[in-house]
Amino acid sequence: MELTEYRDQINEIDDEILRLLQKRAEISKQVGAVKAETGVASVYVPHRHKQVIERLKAQNQGTFPEDALEAIWTEILSASRSLQESERVAFLGPVGSFGHLAALCHFGASTELVPVRPQVDIFTEVESGRADYGVVAIENSLQGTVRDVLERFQRTSLWICAETFQPIKQHLLSMAPLTEIRSVYSHPQPFLQCKTWLRRYLSNAEQIEVVSTSEAAQRAAQEPAAAAIASELASEIYQVPIVANSIMDEPDNTTRFFVIGKYLPDPSGYDRTSLFFSIPDKIGALHQALGILEEAQLNLSYLESLPSRTKPWEYIFFAEMEGHIADERVIVALGQLEELCREVNVLGSYPRGTQ
Repeated sequence: MELTEYRDQINEIDDEILRLLQKRAEISKQVGAVKAETGVASVYVPHRHKQVIERLKAQNQGTFPEDALEAIWTEILSASRSLQESERVAFLGPVGSFGHLAALCHFGASTELVPVRPQVDIFTEVESGRADYGVVAIENSLQGTVRDVLERFQRTSLWICAETFQPIKQHLLSMAPLTEIRSVYSHPQPFLQCKTWLRRYLSNAEQIEVVSTSEAAQRAAQEPAAAAIASELASEIYQVPIVANSIMDEPDNTTRFFVIGKYLPDPSGYDRTSLFFSIPDKIGALHQALGILEEAQLNLSYLESLPSRTKPWEYIFFAEMEGHIADERVIVALGQLEELCREVNVLGSYPRGTQ
């Protein structure tokens, strides 16, 4: 009887949760109507998304698992936005890729996700209006910056609207048991990321490189003695069971993704600013530039040089610091940088992702 009583209480709570979700949905529709009347172009509001989740985390105080809380409210926010207006978000395809997983985790299942290849063409999709937002990989914790994406930011008017961190969990997918696998398909990078495990457990299996982990999963679905190294999402989409979980050599492998769009988010209170700057050709210029950020007490979290593409042997710097361009300290620092530097180009001020 005690178990039955607990289940009855849970049923009552579930009914109340559903009632409140229905009430939230009605209010979301009204918000959409107000946005339409006032000419607000985007239903996705990155700073609002961040503020909602951080406020709930603070109230939760660790009682409910935080990862689950964020995932649940991401889906609630996604469903609410879909009641206002449909959104199209471009990611590096095909479906089942880690770019797909990053877009799904950030925008939720109620968003229309559009596969695009190659990755730099995601910028074109958003610039042309065929997609509202794009999700592009910018940095991997093991392999560093995604250089072609970073360089593409030199030739776009789009803003960085948000960032999201996606753990790279590689799994072995197959229709056969481990002892019967004779070949393994994957992209070259997963083979490098999983070489120790493969040498230990599948040393006699042929390793066959394909253009994506999604194609590898498709091959594993069709060939009885084949396997693929791919994501859990690819396992679900192509219906190939996971026969070995998390086979990568580095368990903390993570890729950071930028969300790109046409609108600059308002401050969320948990922000980061990314920019390019080029310095004059004189002794101590870079030291002076970094000193401006230090004096403003702005934490510089990233700095990298890359060719300017305007003149041989000239370089620009990609930098990231905490804060939003609407913050007083950032305003002062950017003003001083503009006086010192040849050029300062802010790429975005956006809510920091959860690592």
